Amino acid sequence: MQSHTNTEHPGALRLSAEIAAGRRCQETLLNCYCREVAAPNGQLRVAPPVGQHDWPAAITMTLQRVQGQVLQVQLPHIHDRLLTVVGGAWLTGNYRYLSPVFHKAENKPWALLDWESLAALLLREMALQHELPPNTELMEQIRNSVAVSTEVLSMLVPSTIPADPQEAYIDSEQSLTFGHPFHPTPKSRQGFSDDDLLRYSPELRTRFALAWFAVPREDIAQQSLLDASCDQLIAANAPPVPADRVAVPVHPWQAGYLREHPLVHHALSSGRMQDLGPQGGDFFPTSSIRTLYQPGNPYFYKLSLNIRITNCVRKNAWYELESATHVNRVLHPLLPDLGRLFPGLALMEEPAFLSVNLKDADVEKNRQVIEGFGLILRQSVDTLRAPDCVPLLAGSLFGNHYYGEARMRRLLAGLAEQVGTHADAMTERWFSDYVSQLVYPVFHLFFAHGIIFEPHLQNVVLGLRQGMPAQMFLRDFEGVKLMPSRHPAASMPELSARAQASLWYDEDQGWNRIAYCLFVNNLCEVIAQLGGGRQAMTARLWSVVRHHLHTYQHRHGNAASARRVNGLLAGSPFPAKTNFSNRFFQRADRASAYVPVTNPIPLAGLEAAWQ
Repeated sequence: MQSHTNTEHPGALRLSAEIAAGRRCQETLLNCYCREVAAPNGQLRVAPPVGQHDWPAAITMTLQRVQGQVLQVQLPHIHDRLLTVVGGAWLTGNYRYLSPVFHKAENKPWALLDWESLAALLLREMALQHELPPNTELMEQIRNSVAVSTEVLSMLVPSTIPADPQEAYIDSEQSLTFGHPFHPTPKSRQGFSDDDLLRYSPELRTRFALAWFAVPREDIAQQSLLDASCDQLIAANAPPVPADRVAVPVHPWQAGYLREHPLVHHALSSGRMQDLGPQGGDFFPTSSIRTLYQPGNPYFYKLSLNIRITNCVRKNAWYELESATHVNRVLHPLLPDLGRLFPGLALMEEPAFLSVNLKDADVEKNRQVIEGFGLILRQSVDTLRAPDCVPLLAGSLFGNHYYGEARMRRLLAGLAEQVGTHADAMTERWFSDYVSQLVYPVFHLFFAHGIIFEPHLQNVVLGLRQGMPAQMFLRDFEGVKLMPSRHPAASMPELSARAQASLWYDEDQGWNRIAYCLFVNNLCEVIAQLGGGRQAMTARLWSVVRHHLHTYQHRHGNAASARRVNGLLAGSPFPAKTNFSNRFFQRADRASAYVPVTNPIPLAGLEAAWQ
């Protein structure tokens, strides 16, 4: 499928968007179901077409036109089958869907399947399998995701990356046309109206002023690891208020939510708190929707947003405010050593938070206010990037379907032409630099320090110097976990017991989190895209990963890393988070289960063209 062009008629563009959104929904649902349910239960077959079959003519014609494999899924509880043609990195389940999806009900002929029918079939099969009632909430979330996807796909995406570093960064954060390829509701935003969607969605290239509240200083809860307090750090961008008050910023959608909260409503009515409305310069929503960027501001503002985005309601829980700051407290002393070992690494620190505590006797309602106003300051990419580097969100280049693929193809072709080499050799060189910038520091933080990052494609910002990976920005301290064996309770006496518990992952939990985000969510997507559906190229890219695993262990490894690295080299499966099952069973994200994904590293070739 090709990206939209500027010559398309609006009506044709809308129809194209509806079709593309429906198709992408089918792809992500099948990705999830095949990986999490069908494959582990022996109900998935992906194989070359051999022999005579009762397949629809469209499947046969597709196989005559392209080299693909036939993907078949059994739905035993409803006695149905699904059928489509796939190509690409099929070992890891990163399929390229080459045909429509067909469905065969018992005693009926094959029929073309639309996205809503596919969703209903899979949810019905899951309900029968687990003897549960239908999950109507998940069905509504799927519908919401498709509706949002349709709006997003109606937006024209620039074909080139802007030359200006700030413009390029904003563009990358706001160009995630396609969400997580292994999530059943990658674009769901429950709580946004149609107008809210248009006003606040980053993919629609939005910007807006923050809403502000004037709050008595005694009602402010804040913490800072810097010389200045959090309210002082935001004062330069805040409207003027009397000395006994603090100007507190909130997302403009959240301001409406807070005004309706009974404690806030009473505080406003009594004059205890003052609603200052939208003020100041515009901020740009980044890919997470609630974390906002303003060029020149030394900090991102990570704000609470009481809407469900994919899995979670995106509020800053009171204990997450504490824990993010503690992670910063742990990491900051390590920065000099990390900078020496990994010169391209930049950690986007989160050194301060601020919220409102009305100290009301109703503990639950008071907690809602604390979380509703919660703000975390995150160091801006502007203050960390090297002057000659262009920062780009990794998710805008990979896992973003045909838009990311087209941008990377142009980038790599241009680099290959500049140095007079073959595009494949340049791709391997580029990918090798990417892997070393990413894997080495993430592994070192885990194996040497017991610190667990989530290096998935939306938590990684890549700094390109003349088109090549030169910096790696890691972010989201709220999602960072600590191994209790290295970070016991005695090392964090300032934290509440709830905040301590939220930080701890044991060694196996930590490895699953890192291995999933790093290998499955990140490198599998990168390799599937750069490999372009070619098995030989895909294998060569996995050989690059193997090379860097050996190199990491030789340069930085210890006994703990040796066990995990040797397991990867020997073919230990990658752990993949079960996003579909999590949503179906309505599990908390922390309770995520994992399923095995084939590890292609031992199957890769030995030669490496980039050396």
